[in-house]
Amino acid sequence: MDKRGAYFFVIDALIGGSIIFIGLILIFSSRVTKTESNPTLSLVNDFVTVISTTQIRSFQGAYVQSLLDDGNITDRDNTLLEQLTEFYWLNQSGIRDTTAIMDNYLKEISKTVIPDYRSISISLNNTRLYHTQSLLPEEAGLGVGTQKISFYRINTTHIYGPVLFEVEVWV
Repeated sequence: MDKRGAYFFVIDALIGGSIIFIGLILIFSSRVTKTESNPTLSLVNDFVTVISTTQIRSFQGAYVQSLLDDGNITDRDNTLLEQLTEFYWLNQSGIRDTTAIMDNYLKEISKTVIPDYRSISISLNNTRLYHTQSLLPEEAGLGVGTQKISFYRINTTHIYGPVLFEVEVWV
C-alpha cells in the first residue's frame, strides 16, 4: 500500500481545516460591533419617558406629595408632564405665579433620573423652567437634546397647547 498518498491526504485535510478555522476567526473577530447608544442619549430618553408616562399617583417624591397635600395638584391621574404643562398654563395665563413650584417640581423629578454631575436644561415653549449647570454648554464635549409636544385640557371644551417640551443634557 502506498503510504505517501495517505500522508498527502492528511496534510491536505489539515491545511483545509486550518484555512476554514482561520477564516472563521477572522470573520467573527472583524465583525463591527455597535456599542449601546450613548449613555447621555439614553439618559435624556429615559427622563422624557419617565416624565411623560409616570402618573402623579405613582411618583414617590416628597415635594410632589406636599403639592398634593396643599391642593396645588388636583388630578392624580395626570402624568408628570401634563402637570408641568398645567403649572405652565397657570403661570402664562396670569392666574397664579407657579415659577417656584415648577422649579422645585422639576428639581425633584430630574434627581430621580439625571445624576448630579450632568448639566440639564428643561424648557417649555423656549421658556427655561429649570437649569442646573456643572459645565457651560460651550465647554461640553457632548450635548444631547430632545423635544416632545404636550397639551393641557383646561375643561371639556378647551385645550391649552401645543406646548413644546424640551430637555437638553450635556457633559
